[in-house]
Amino acid sequence: MLVILLLRPVARAVDWVPLVVAGALALLPVSVINAGSALDPGISLILLRMAGVLLGVAAGFAVADAMGASTAADPVPRGLRHRIRCAFGGLTAAAFWAAACAVVTARLPEGGTLPVPGMAVEAAACVAAGLLAASVAGRAYQGRTVALAGMSGLLAVVAVTTVLRGPYRPWLLPEEDTWDAVHHGWLAALVLLLVAADLTGRGPRRTR
Repeated sequence: MLVILLLRPVARAVDWVPLVVAGALALLPVSVINAGSALDPGISLILLRMAGVLLGVAAGFAVADAMGASTAADPVPRGLRHRIRCAFGGLTAAAFWAAACAVVTARLPEGGTLPVPGMAVEAAACVAAGLLAASVAGRAYQGRTVALAGMSGLLAVVAVTTVLRGPYRPWLLPEEDTWDAVHHGWLAALVLLLVAADLTGRGPRRTR
């Protein structure tokens, strides 16, 4: 019951602009690149991965609580507000990514396929990582500084992982033999990221 009562005030407090802008930027390339013709599966893979990272960055803005560091005694558990913010950010990002994926799937050439389940796990992990990075920053900062610090952390991780080499690197091509094994790792990472994001939602360090 308390969760239902909190949905509207928390929704009003969330900074939706970054998520809406990121969602539009995720949908725009998949809609306009080679408009009127089929979209190459390789290009589709890159665009959807970029969309996942972009939406992960934007989801962190939903976690930023302008009052988080200045309120010593909360009328409701801080962790509960944090979970609701994460749910708003994560579900909105998921909806935009799913819409971009639907556009891409509809534009694939005849016989063209994409490993959508694995790519969805990648995108979900990126969003969860964005929420976690912002949640960690929220223990020491407040306001948009939280999201900006989280953005830096997520982009740093993505930059490092993209230069890794070997058969078990995170960003594989679908035709590689280790795709399934690596995406079991992605799924495990997603679970750990979600748990960590929840545990770090207890509020700024100096107010506890």
